[in-house]
Amino acid sequence: MIFAAAPVPLPSPRPRALRLGPPRLSLRSGQGWLLAITLAVLTASTSSAAAHAVLVEQEPAADAVLSAPPAEARLRFNEVVTPVVVQVLDASGRAVTAPSAVSETDTTLHIALPRNLADGSYVVSYRVISADSHPVGGSFVFAIGTVRADTDLASRVQNTRRDRLWGPIATALRALFYGAFLIAAGGGVFFVLIERGGVPPPDRKIIFAASGIAIAALVAALGVEGASAAAAPPEALLDPAIWRIGLSSTLCLSAVILTAGLAIEACGLVQPFRRACPVIAGGAILGAAGFAATGHVATAAPRWLTGPVLVLHVLCAAFWVGALPPLARRLSAQPAAILAPLLARFSTYAIGAVAMLSTAGIVIAAVQLETPAALIDTAYGRRVTLKLGLVAGLLTLAAVNRLWLTPGVAGGINRSGRRLHMTIAAELVLASAVVVVTAMLGEVPPPRALAAEMHAGHMEMAAHADGYTVAAIAGDRSAIVETTPALLGENRFAITFLDRDSVVFAPREVSAWLSLPALGIEPAKHNAVRDATGRYTITAPLPVAGDWRVEIDVLISDFERVAFTTTVSIR
Repeated sequence: MIFAAAPVPLPSPRPRALRLGPPRLSLRSGQGWLLAITLAVLTASTSSAAAHAVLVEQEPAADAVLSAPPAEARLRFNEVVTPVVVQVLDASGRAVTAPSAVSETDTTLHIALPRNLADGSYVVSYRVISADSHPVGGSFVFAIGTVRADTDLASRVQNTRRDRLWGPIATALRALFYGAFLIAAGGGVFFVLIERGGVPPPDRKIIFAASGIAIAALVAALGVEGASAAAAPPEALLDPAIWRIGLSSTLCLSAVILTAGLAIEACGLVQPFRRACPVIAGGAILGAAGFAATGHVATAAPRWLTGPVLVLHVLCAAFWVGALPPLARRLSAQPAAILAPLLARFSTYAIGAVAMLSTAGIVIAAVQLETPAALIDTAYGRRVTLKLGLVAGLLTLAAVNRLWLTPGVAGGINRSGRRLHMTIAAELVLASAVVVVTAMLGEVPPPRALAAEMHAGHMEMAAHADGYTVAAIAGDRSAIVETTPALLGENRFAITFLDRDSVVFAPREVSAWLSLPALGIEPAKHNAVRDATGRYTITAPLPVAGDWRVEIDVLISDFERVAFTTTVSIR
């Protein structure tokens, strides 16, 4: 019931068509300029960007052997990126370039190299922040002189990344922020649409507290964003440079818009009701527009669709979740029969909100997953499936409230009010679970992003809670290798093959050779078996941690054989 899935265009901005408050509310005076600002911000925030940043061209080429030192190394991405750590290291792991050697030209990073580079192998290592605020990193090796490029050098000299440390922290902050924002923004909308009166002090305190928690979580997230992007240790949060990284990301723009929206709404809460309505409504819309500035959904194409749909999805989720605390408080403090008109009004509005929420969710899921099979076959899809199950539970409770309990309250049926209070409490529990699962979606790349990265010609390894996913490229064909659980012991490799048009194809025969060159473990052959989903699976015991080399031999026809090579990190 939150940021999960589906695009539906925003309502028309014509004064008589857009109804954000009671029927008598118009879009004149203060509400007009607030709406104009909101739409301007939304337009600006959905004007560019793709999925994760993808390295589409590099110079020197990976594993190249050059006769003389080049003047610079060049990295061209598919979008503008924010460099975090970009450097060139020698075989001992010593950086031979300083941060000042890195410059930017549109989507290209230039690394000026020393003129006196000695013969030997070098690693170009990069860590950047993409437009969706996610860190993207990688490395490649080149050599100077007559020596062969040391292809294992990158894994030996790279610093240990701490993504597994910052990932859970970032997820917890997202969950805290999502829940607090929904209560704050939705609580204000509840009083505009349902209560239609001044906000009582107890409810105002709840909204103010939720707004404060949401803003605090956003600020903390900026520091975590910088630390995660730099793969820094926990104590790095005391370093201003880490915070500057977070402030340079698209997450900062999102945080500014969201904070402004919550601040505007807070100003409206202390005004008389008639003047408060446009301010509260405008603040809620502006805050929701902040979600379109960054993230997996906001950066998915086509952005003219996904951005507005995400905002609509957030607004509907906020209305639903934000209405639950004040409804529960009223049911515990007043006789249910007195609240019958308010409950009926909420039930009427909730029908439309749920319909738009569900439609938006379906569209977003379709964009992110691309195929129904991805609901089961991918880590992202399995989390979406879990979320859909929780939302189904919420819809069931909402139907019970609408069809039986709310009419029972209006008719004075005994215990209907108490049962309604219990179902609202259950909805809050389920809504909290949905928030947590939604926050977890940010941990793994959606199938849409994986495909986009892979067909741009490059994809770095992606560690996530369910294992490890990596893509290998061979000509115009690709292989997605999902490793579960990517830990010591028995591991399952599930391989999907795609042609140049991203269409799955089935080779006649597939085998894989697994080795750990760093420790001298020679390749061992494993034959793959095709399962019911069309993927080719291999089960192999991996007794040693490290970056295992995976060589996949694919027989396409009697006259064509293709080899894919990649690396899987086992911890």
